Amino acid sequence: MNSSDMRAIQVEHIREHLDEANDASDLGIVDPAQSQVPLLLGPGRLAPSLEEILADIPPKHIADRLVSRYFTSTEPSISKSCYIFQEQHLTFEVITHSGEFEGEYKRFWNDPNSVSVQWIGMFFGILATGTFLYIRSQDELPEGMGSPLEVAESFQQRCTDCLLLSKYSTAPGKYTLETLLFNIHGEFVRRRDAHLGVWILTGIAVRLAMRMGYHRDPDNYPRISPFHGEMRRRVWGVLQQLDILTSCQLGLPSLIQESQCDTRLPRNINDEDFGPESTQLPPPRPETTGTGVLYTRVKVRMMSIFRTIFNQVSLGKTEDYNEIMALDQKLHQMHKSMPTCYKIAKLEDCFMVPSYLLIRRYNLELLFQKARCTLHRHHMTKAYQDPKYNYSRTACVDSAMMVLGHQASILKEVQIGGLLYKDRWFLTSLERHDFSLASMIVCLELSLPAEQQNPELVGYTREQMIQALQTSQAFWAALKAVSAEAKQAYDMLAVMLKAVATGSKDESMPPPEYSEKAPAHNDHNGNGKSNVTMSGQSEMSETPYSTEFQGIEAMLNSSDGVDWDMWESLVHMPEDFSNYEMPEEP
Repeated sequence: MNSSDMRAIQVEHIREHLDEANDASDLGIVDPAQSQVPLLLGPGRLAPSLEEILADIPPKHIADRLVSRYFTSTEPSISKSCYIFQEQHLTFEVITHSGEFEGEYKRFWNDPNSVSVQWIGMFFGILATGTFLYIRSQDELPEGMGSPLEVAESFQQRCTDCLLLSKYSTAPGKYTLETLLFNIHGEFVRRRDAHLGVWILTGIAVRLAMRMGYHRDPDNYPRISPFHGEMRRRVWGVLQQLDILTSCQLGLPSLIQESQCDTRLPRNINDEDFGPESTQLPPPRPETTGTGVLYTRVKVRMMSIFRTIFNQVSLGKTEDYNEIMALDQKLHQMHKSMPTCYKIAKLEDCFMVPSYLLIRRYNLELLFQKARCTLHRHHMTKAYQDPKYNYSRTACVDSAMMVLGHQASILKEVQIGGLLYKDRWFLTSLERHDFSLASMIVCLELSLPAEQQNPELVGYTREQMIQALQTSQAFWAALKAVSAEAKQAYDMLAVMLKAVATGSKDESMPPPEYSEKAPAHNDHNGNGKSNVTMSGQSEMSETPYSTEFQGIEAMLNSSDGVDWDMWESLVHMPEDFSNYEMPEEP
């Protein structure tokens, strides 16, 4: 039996534990939207007429309130300075300029035929988002609107109808991408877990944007006005984030290749600083000044590094340890250069910080730590047999424990009376994936028998790591009744914690040589050169893991690099294609 067969058996061993607890008939999780394809990808049908679509626009006094909620809400999910896609991952409000929209809005109510069907679709997207915010805040909708969920679904349907009526895929025009992004947002918030259809919609949006030249900086096109050029940069910035986040969520390749793009970041300016009549853009504000675009700028810069890491590791290009360390240094420099307002701080010092800003800080910090985990997890397991890679082991465990520490803090603050109680909805499937990855890495470190672990190296004792996993399991316990992903994470942790309690009686190798903890990139011991080949010749019997843990090691560090296939099949492959079998080659 070769090592690939052995790994398959080990992953199946874990899967059997999960299947026993995850029998579909016993899940008790009902999420109709999760089993539905996005409306735009559904069965073909004739688009309704524009008159039929316009008939579903609510009276102006009601529409005013929904639009106002979108643009002026102080909730962290949406505000004039920060509308967050997937509740807090993407600054989404930047794609609509408040002044421009207000002008079009007045024109529409004076003459509905004076605006394009694409703008009407965007209008429905804003109405759906405003309704969603009422639902999230548990406020009552304006009088006579009916069931909030049905109202939001109706607006989402009409947003979709406008895209179809406009022939968005063959004749894209002004507001096509904005409307499509609102449509994708509507699909995101309808689902608790990852969904392949949303990734497909993102791919459509990215390809349309490229067809329309959004991947090239507007300065390359003299006919594009300064105002519209800046709005294109904002849209492209959102698409960049959306592409990598949805891809990483499903463990699938991203579409945007930055080597083929030259669109600059949007300027750090507010909507009030420029408008459709601007003949030139104002100078950018310093990044010490918060604007509606600052978070997008910071996030896109960090996502650019994460995209490089994700693409390199997912393709198994981890042979050159110097490249790994160069990316590590770049990542740390980016993290260090973030504006002070976005740097994480102790929660007890944040009682005066608005919740939306606190969520942004968590978002950026979790992204940074996830990037460290993704970058170093392959060499983490190499360090068990070669101390040259101890820095990767230290960095990986430290990042994972930091993520679990943030998870514990969030769990505390979403309780009644906590700083994030009113915003407890912000826990998304993207965060859940980050937390699952951290748990898997800590479990892998714990797979070493207690006498072979090295707390001085990784900076955490066995007891601290077990406590972090137990707290993480409590986190999943609070969500497992409403999320299949959360239940899977809860059950997987139950398997791992049971294995920790049982311990391993296997023969083990001596612990790695001691190396001073190096949390920063410039503390790496040695010159960073790797003399270890990627051939993966060591057999599984040489790896000191108990049976329950060997499947995790196989997923995180296969002989050819990170085994994304195993990771996806066990951890985060969505239900709608997890049972798909590749056809046999002829």
